[in-house]
Amino acid sequence: MGEPLEAWIAERGEAAIWADFPREALEAGERLLRAQAVIDCSPGGQGFFARVQADRRHVHSVDCRIHPLPSARPVTPFCSCEAGGHCAHAVAALLYYLGRKTPAGLRKANPAITQWLAELEALHAGNTTEGRPSPRRPEVLIYLLDRDEAGAVSVTLRRARPRRQGGYGRLLPFQGLRRAPEGLLTPADRRLLRLLPEPGQPIAGADLHFLLKAMAETGHAHWQSPDHPALQPAEARPGRFRWRVRDDGTQRLVPVADDDADAVALPGQPPLWLEPSSGAFGVLETGLAPALIEGLEKGPAVAPAEVPAMADELGRRDLPLPTPQAPRRRRMTGVAPVPTLRLTRLDEPGRGSRLERGEAVAVFGFDYDGHPVHADDTGECITAFEAGELREYPRDPAAEQRARARLTEAGLKPTGSMNESRLAPDQAGDWRKFVAGTVPALQADGWRVITEPCFPWRLVAADRWQAEARREPQQPGWFGLDLAIEVDGERHAFIPLLLGLIRENPEAMAPGYLDAIDPDSHLLVDLGDGRLVPVPARRLVPLLKGLTELYDPAAQLRDGRLMLPVGRANVLDRLARAEGDGLDWVGDADLRRLGRELEAMAECDDISTPRGLHGELRPYQREGVAWLQRLARLELGGVLADDMGLGKTLQIISHLLLEKEAGRAALPSLVVVPTSLLFNWEREIARFAPGLSVLRLHGPQRHSAYGRLGRYDVVLTTYSLLVRDIEALQAQPWHLLVLDEAQAVKNPRAQAARAVRAIQAHQRLSLTGTPLENHLGELWTQFDFAVPGLLGNASAFKRVYRRPIEQDEDAGRLEALRERVRPFLLRRTKQAIARDLPAKTEIPLYAELTGGQRTLYEQLRAGQHARVREALAQAGHASGPSRVLILDALLKLREVCCDPQLVANAPATARESAKMDLLMELVDDLLQGGRRMLIFSQFTRMLSIIEAALAARGLDWARLTGETRDREGQVQRFQSGEVPIFLVSLKAGGTGLNLTAADTVIHYDPWWNPAVTRQATDRAHRIGQDQPVFVYHLLTRDTVEDRIMGLQRDKAALGERLLGEAGGATDEALDPAAVEALFRPLAEAADSDSAPADQP
Repeated sequence: MGEPLEAWIAERGEAAIWADFPREALEAGERLLRAQAVIDCSPGGQGFFARVQADRRHVHSVDCRIHPLPSARPVTPFCSCEAGGHCAHAVAALLYYLGRKTPAGLRKANPAITQWLAELEALHAGNTTEGRPSPRRPEVLIYLLDRDEAGAVSVTLRRARPRRQGGYGRLLPFQGLRRAPEGLLTPADRRLLRLLPEPGQPIAGADLHFLLKAMAETGHAHWQSPDHPALQPAEARPGRFRWRVRDDGTQRLVPVADDDADAVALPGQPPLWLEPSSGAFGVLETGLAPALIEGLEKGPAVAPAEVPAMADELGRRDLPLPTPQAPRRRRMTGVAPVPTLRLTRLDEPGRGSRLERGEAVAVFGFDYDGHPVHADDTGECITAFEAGELREYPRDPAAEQRARARLTEAGLKPTGSMNESRLAPDQAGDWRKFVAGTVPALQADGWRVITEPCFPWRLVAADRWQAEARREPQQPGWFGLDLAIEVDGERHAFIPLLLGLIRENPEAMAPGYLDAIDPDSHLLVDLGDGRLVPVPARRLVPLLKGLTELYDPAAQLRDGRLMLPVGRANVLDRLARAEGDGLDWVGDADLRRLGRELEAMAECDDISTPRGLHGELRPYQREGVAWLQRLARLELGGVLADDMGLGKTLQIISHLLLEKEAGRAALPSLVVVPTSLLFNWEREIARFAPGLSVLRLHGPQRHSAYGRLGRYDVVLTTYSLLVRDIEALQAQPWHLLVLDEAQAVKNPRAQAARAVRAIQAHQRLSLTGTPLENHLGELWTQFDFAVPGLLGNASAFKRVYRRPIEQDEDAGRLEALRERVRPFLLRRTKQAIARDLPAKTEIPLYAELTGGQRTLYEQLRAGQHARVREALAQAGHASGPSRVLILDALLKLREVCCDPQLVANAPATARESAKMDLLMELVDDLLQGGRRMLIFSQFTRMLSIIEAALAARGLDWARLTGETRDREGQVQRFQSGEVPIFLVSLKAGGTGLNLTAADTVIHYDPWWNPAVTRQATDRAHRIGQDQPVFVYHLLTRDTVEDRIMGLQRDKAALGERLLGEAGGATDEALDPAAVEALFRPLAEAADSDSAPADQP
């Protein structure tokens, strides 16, 4: 079953489908289905097509348009039978489509019973047709009166819904008293229908006055068109009979009003006058006896040749009649024909054979100076009585033939009847193309095209545009967008129409084609029942380009609404700007304000430096913090994707401080990091924001801190522990949830990725220098965490963005994706903000020893510490032999910090290297950003280990050590751009080289003398370097490396004495306490926290 019909049945019951069908049609349709009269049924257009065997000779085509909720009706059926739509054939086709394909499947009540029970239920509840409120206006019966050439009056019956602003909506055929929809007919209507003649037959003159008054009492009787005022009785007027010359020159006696040239005189007993401009009508007082009036009205037409004889006869008789006058003749030349088309439907008796009724046709003709003629009329001229003379208009066969040829080219052909002026395309569906494309072109060339209300395809204007945006109470973080247009008094959900337009014309709706559309042109939207609404391109194109969700073949609507995450509220602002003042807005005003804020994200306000920040923010960092603040005010997340080294951590710390100082951070914030960065975050917060209390949720004793999470400003944890601690973390509400190096959870199916999505926070932030490494799916993962729903689910994202961009190289879809994520993604590259950067930026990065590497370090430290203590005790100070012993002990510990493979006889359990893992992560990130790097180490064996790791990743490098023979060749490989990585031993490449192709320097292990490290750094940071240089120092936390750097920083002289080069060594005694500090044990791997004095 089709999805829209399922929704109708689920929400309003199956009776809603049958509400507009006559009871007889429902019963007959059920019988046709039982007789297996439905030949075939296939989806098409906005519904389905079916063929139904009516009897042995006739097969009818059914075109059923299905409308999604909340449309005025569920279905609009069209049928080639006489009824035209709401008939037994349509019922049978619908039943077949609903799945009841065989008699054996008919277990439910038939539709007639369903309809009857629904009516009884409404009556039982006291909810009758007259009293119950209805979301749509009830239909009324309309009486349209007109007269033929002989003056006889006939009435055409139609049904329609009144419009709010007056008038009626789309006119629908009335199929008789027995087939009238529920609630259509009033008691007065029912009485009139029993008195009126058969459709197409004139009203008898003796009944005209009585019936005209009765129809006027309904308030829905009109002369010729429902656009004219309703008829109303008025006072009698004086009248008389006179001879009227008809277009063919013949004359007849007709009644006329003496004092009103605008009034229409209607023959009858009595004769009547009717004023179309006001709708007033009344009796014509002629002073003649009723029998004489009837006799006069029945008089024959008098031909022009018989006028003299008629005049003589009247002169000899005593009759109160005027004498006819023979008109003079005049031939009119040089009149060009104007082609005319009347788009109508042959659904009235008398218009063709039974098989033709209900068929949409174009009646082709010509107009010669206001005088119409059918195209199949074979006469050579048109005769018309005008201005007291009989005029003859010669026809132009050549011009008429050219007009007919143009219709043939457009696909219109004679319908097959004897009437050659009735034309239609081969397929009914081709009417849409003709109406949309050919008709405007014909009108532009001067053709006169009239579309009658009964014609099933016609251009209509939208009376009203409405947009509604409301938050979804059952789905926090989402809102429903509903667009609607009102046409002919009916409300139509517009988003389902857009969805149909995209699915019917996927190529024409592609962004590249949309960009080429003239903004002053119009696009046609099919309402599903043949009515076509021209929508300005400047209004429709932004909708189509903005609502990319509609391009997903699996997109589904909820009651005609498109469900969007609040992060998509900027589409409301774009819609408002595209629509101007022509759109009525209802719903949540805050959503529109949110949309305006999102559109203005690029205009971030400046922010004040947090009071608790110990440091300065660079201009680009201030912009980043302002961006984070605006997102926080909007309660939305984002992805901060600055290049590595630009201070993402500092921006988050500043954001945290501002939130706390503003009183908004009543809850703690959770920061999830790779294990290798845990200490970096702890250190950076302590350095820049010592006023923030920090809990380091790490180590075997961390479970004891579960109950204290809410006491801290910041809680630090790792991705590996996140999964284990998820219950405790999920139970605690958070202010911020920050993922650092968020590419670590780029696989959405990984346990850590699922865990972070289960944690609730006021704002989610993702930090990464490489938001996209391999494919667009990784970008989706980032935003699915930070701004859930912004890019749809993974399958929808793949269909709408990833496949078109990666496989089809769809530039339009790529631009649409950029527009979608722009408010929520901030990325600055080093090149873009180079003027804000210093020439050289020093960045320490810490790894933490774990597992077998940590155990090996402690074993060596304990053994070497004992040797050093003994040597110091014997010598009394650190000089001479004891200095050599100390350096040897330190060397062994530094080897463990670099990689256990450097240590002789290292146990098999010590194979992991925290610093190597940190280096490889760093290299991957830098290469993603296009960086070129120098990696220094004092150990050539360490360079060999690094080479093996690079080879395992498939990377290329150059190498320079004391053993390198072709030094210039290796330098040239790097400088020319052949390889992006240059491995250099500190002594071989620390001086004498110019390596300005590098913009990044990595010191894998710290050297004793800071001057040597600076000299190595200056291989890249020197004259000729045209870009900022970033220098990374890789250190292991709380080890001898960390303490050596502390000595260099805090006690430079002491470090020089202990660790300086031979030339700088002195015999001055060293402080034994400083030596003891170098060999201090590692800190316990337990929970670590820092808090101000007022914190518990």
